[in-house]
Amino acid sequence: MALVPTAEAATTVAAPGPPSFPPPETFDFVPNTHDLLLRLLPPSAQLPPGTAATGLASLEPKDVDAEASRIRIKIQKARAILGDLPDVSRTIEQQQEEMKALEAKIAQQREVLGRIRQLQAVKDAASAIR
Repeated sequence: MALVPTAEAATTVAAPGPPSFPPPETFDFVPNTHDLLLRLLPPSAQLPPGTAATGLASLEPKDVDAEASRIRIKIQKARAILGDLPDVSRTIEQQQEEMKALEAKIAQQREVLGRIRQLQAVKDAASAIR
């Protein structure tokens, strides 16, 4: 006799794992902007204290827009990634409601586990293992 999965088993789906987040560099624009600004300085200019030379060629003012567009594109890509993250549109109240529901579920599960620990069969099995 072959086992046939029931409709209930077919509808049971494992909870999805946590979403995968992009690397932090995806949202880090300060170094790129800093390098762009340093490239605008004339070669003879002294760098502010604590500023390392980037080793990049200096940039003419007419080329700033082309170089800045790379930063703008990076920002646009980061915005698109943020927009695709799950539950971004949820309000704080909705998230708090979900947290309360999950905390209540945890409390209920702990209560059930506590009752299971008190069952004589569980106590007998635990003592048999020792």
